[in-house]
Amino acid sequence: MSRNSPSPKDDLTQLKQKLIHYKSEIRHVQNQLKSYERALEREKENTSFWKKKHAETLSTSEKEVEIEGLEKELDLLRNELSEQKIIAEAFREKASRKQPVIEEKIVEKVIEKIVEKPVERFEKSDILCFFQHSILLPEQHERELMIFGNVIIQNQTSSTLHSPVLCLKMKPAASSTLSGKIVDEKSIEASSIPSSSLQWRYAHPKWNEKIQREGEYWIKPIKQTVLKPKDKLLFDSFQVVVPLSSDMPSFILEGFFYSEEWQEGIPLLNKVVLNFP
Repeated sequence: MSRNSPSPKDDLTQLKQKLIHYKSEIRHVQNQLKSYERALEREKENTSFWKKKHAETLSTSEKEVEIEGLEKELDLLRNELSEQKIIAEAFREKASRKQPVIEEKIVEKVIEKIVEKPVERFEKSDILCFFQHSILLPEQHERELMIFGNVIIQNQTSSTLHSPVLCLKMKPAASSTLSGKIVDEKSIEASSIPSSSLQWRYAHPKWNEKIQREGEYWIKPIKQTVLKPKDKLLFDSFQVVVPLSSDMPSFILEGFFYSEEWQEGIPLLNKVVLNFP
């Protein structure tokens, strides 16, 4: 056995250490989140008090700006907490399924020796894919809500992934509209949008039909054609407009990641699910 190859025990220990680290990060973010929530509640109470006490003279614009800033901080912390939980859960699952290396006995004519053969475990759970999102609820007079989000893909394997493709699927099909940093391949050269903003393009030649008939958005990155070990791929700042209708009791947004190595697709770890009364 090579001295440079980590033993299964060392490998498992490293995974456990990573899991402990992410648990610590989760607790830290949770404490921050609670602190911001308490601060937000105090500001809301103060604003409410002064509105009643000095309704005619007190301007609450500064308080409202401060509350808006705190709410944005809360959204960021919630997203960070969600990401840390997903990563920690993935490492927990990986640690639980880790098995010792396989020992194969090779018998030769004169001597018998035991050879330890490391087995590369390249599994779907080694590729972390998940949504990070927030929802903007409508005002009383509005008949649609908005979903703002990112798709995060992290290659935790030791192998490079080639030709990454992302499929975002909406149910019911064509019930809502998704927009983001996506462009039709034919329009890339003619587009007036700065090239730095053109991060994704449609991967299917009849992409519009796929959207209308099946509610599927097939996209691939324009520049990032490989995903190296430990690298991250982002489809960020997408928006989904969901109309509120009595004909649609629920809405689901799910995603799947593909590459040359995983042509059957890897589902994202979470979904966006909305149920309407």
